Amino acid sequence: MKNLKSLFLFNRKQQRGIFVLIILLIIVVVIYIVAINRSREHLILEDISEYQSQIDSLKNVANLRKNKIYPFNPNYITDYRGYVLGMSEAELDKLHRFRESNKWINSKKDFQNVTGVSDQWLDSISPYFKFPEWVTNPKKQNKFVPFKERKVVAKDINTATQDELKAVYGIGPALSGRIIKEREFLKGFIDMRQVRSVYGLTDSTMVQLKKHFYINSTSLDSKIALNTANRDELLSVPYFNDYLVDQLLKQRTLREGFKSWDKVVLTSRFPEEKLELIQLYLTLD
Repeated sequence: MKNLKSLFLFNRKQQRGIFVLIILLIIVVVIYIVAINRSREHLILEDISEYQSQIDSLKNVANLRKNKIYPFNPNYITDYRGYVLGMSEAELDKLHRFRESNKWINSKKDFQNVTGVSDQWLDSISPYFKFPEWVTNPKKQNKFVPFKERKVVAKDINTATQDELKAVYGIGPALSGRIIKEREFLKGFIDMRQVRSVYGLTDSTMVQLKKHFYINSTSLDSKIALNTANRDELLSVPYFNDYLVDQLLKQRTLREGFKSWDKVVLTSRFPEEKLELIQLYLTLD
């Protein structure tokens, strides 16, 4: 009896451990019981008739889209499309061989003659045939005239519109816009070399441009004498600014006049690459 009692004698630390273990066991049992009760609850199904009607409606729309025939060019019927439209393999082969010979179908009668489809099939499908505009309305199509064959009527480029510039082969919206912008900056071209300096204008395009446009000789003004011109006269040169004019006047005084263009280009910030264009406005005489 004494030995049996000794089995239940625990110190304070062991008693605390046993107490915590019991608490954990109770928690596990409670969780297990709650989980079992939840699993036994019957699933309550709501009324899904409203959702089912929406699903059926979407299915009907999908079927309509799937079976709907859109207008198409019968020259480009593929094997799959022909199968969907109800054409036989032999009819499709006839169509493909005809197209491989680089020939075109331009009417529903042509289509039946080539493929041999039945009248019933043709009556149901031909309303969806869509031929190009030049086939259905040939009278409305304007005959294309190559650039080389177009009649050229030359005019002064200083009065040309952007559409007239775009009529030149090689000149598009961007290039024609730059030409007009340069013309506004110069307050009118006085030489075709100024037009040639526009960015993007090639030699071949320039040849075509000269066939369509010229510069009226009356637009040429007398040149300004660099060695005697005052400040305002030099500022009238499109390629000059205030700084450059002041430097030119300073160098002209120091050199007692410019004797050659080689000395002129030594002026600070002088645009030497535009010398040829500047010489259209200035002279050393």
